[in-house]
Amino acid sequence: MADEVIQNKEWKPKASLGWITTAVMCATFVDVLNTSIANVALKTIAGSFSISDDESLWIVTMFLIACSVLLPATDWCCRVFGRKQFFMGCLATFCISAIVCGCASNFEVMLIGRIFQGLGGGCLIPLSQAILLESYPKEEQGKAMGIFSIGVTIAPIIGPILGGWLTTNYCWNYVFLISVPFCIAAFIMVGLFIENPPYLKIVGWHKMDYVGFMLLVIWISTFQIMVDNGQKNGWFDSAYICKLGITALIAFIAFIWWELKTKEPLLNLRIFKNWNYTFGTTVLTTLFGIAYGTIAILPQFLQIIMGYTSYLSGLAAGPMGIGSFLGVWFSTLFNKIMDLKYQIVIGLLTFAVGCFMFSNLNLSIEFNNVMIPNIIIGTGMTIVIIAATTATYSAVAKHEMTNASSLQNLIKNVGCAIGTSSVGVLVSRYGQIHQTYLIDRLTMLNSAFADKVTILTNQFMQLGHDSITAMHMAQGVIYRELMVQSNLCAFMSSYKIYMIVMLFSIPLALALRKVN
Repeated sequence: MADEVIQNKEWKPKASLGWITTAVMCATFVDVLNTSIANVALKTIAGSFSISDDESLWIVTMFLIACSVLLPATDWCCRVFGRKQFFMGCLATFCISAIVCGCASNFEVMLIGRIFQGLGGGCLIPLSQAILLESYPKEEQGKAMGIFSIGVTIAPIIGPILGGWLTTNYCWNYVFLISVPFCIAAFIMVGLFIENPPYLKIVGWHKMDYVGFMLLVIWISTFQIMVDNGQKNGWFDSAYICKLGITALIAFIAFIWWELKTKEPLLNLRIFKNWNYTFGTTVLTTLFGIAYGTIAILPQFLQIIMGYTSYLSGLAAGPMGIGSFLGVWFSTLFNKIMDLKYQIVIGLLTFAVGCFMFSNLNLSIEFNNVMIPNIIIGTGMTIVIIAATTATYSAVAKHEMTNASSLQNLIKNVGCAIGTSSVGVLVSRYGQIHQTYLIDRLTMLNSAFADKVTILTNQFMQLGHDSITAMHMAQGVIYRELMVQSNLCAFMSSYKIYMIVMLFSIPLALALRKVN
């Protein structure tokens, strides 16, 4: 046993780290890209298939559900087929499904393609992360996670920009077909440069935790449908959403109970006994939830309030990628002078500063006012991802890496779903609150309001309208301005909430133990 442990510690892949990194990052990039690239094309796709906008949302929902469903079975599948073979199988499934989606003749074929695309893509991120962490020596794992963080940060930003450009200048089919070259390149490189480590034995078909898998499918499916449809159905004012929520909660509790009880669980939850893994995963889940919230809320602000097109609003989020490269540079510098948990604190504070800057926007902003906070948020996010991921896996054994990565990515997916859905909730709720506050001041007892109504009424009367019509038109102009201001205040309040959540995450980072 001792010889085997030594062999596992000394194992190094035969291929160069550069080729291994390129192979897995190509797979990671194309998977994360597909979480957002199709969003801007949904209206066009809906028109092409003669379906409603609500029905077109299933194209995104089914992909996200499928991504999360197979993810926990990653470790089991690796032991059945071999990790390299399973990785290549996932890439092939993803590629073929992308072609099916791009060539779909009807909505039903599109949905089937997206389901299989999600099944193939869901395991790519944990596999890539596990391979990087195992391939790089311990002292260079921060570097590996820096490269990984760039991929997972830039891809969801590029997605809407690329999707909007392809849909506008060509057609929506290319939104899916653009993934094919990346998949082929990744498939070839994985076949050439990735190998199965000696401590991950291929055992063939063996007993699977079918009960746990079914509970997981029920939980993830009902939860994802709930968060995707909650806002338009009034959340828990809707019986439909309540049923989904109750079902998801019961399935989640049953899943946790079963996984802790069974001898051969689908996911080994006992890994949460690892102190750094637990707190690191909590920090990363919070970060990704807020990050996806900011990525979703900014285009809405720019389109609804500032009148940007979907393409321009996507470009405005692009500078976050510049922040990612800065974050990698700062992380390299910080590694020489401070502990990982203090790096996480700096990253969280930097992210909070970016949110604070966004919370002070107004209707007279220029592009720089959007670009600089985005760079700051991207920098802080990357610093946290690199440091928290390194600390999280610092005490995880190599043979547990695939299970640990699968579990963490499943939890992060839940956090991202909550963060994205929070945008609609915060903007809607705060919009109503600020509208109520502002309306209280719009009475004829308010001299400023009365003077404004009088001025506008006189202007409309000069255009030939009678006094009553002119007054109604004047009040309409003021009401439209009220709606714009209340929506602006709602977006500002949402960013303040994101800032507060980042600040409250600092104690979680400080609870991490020092990595030797």
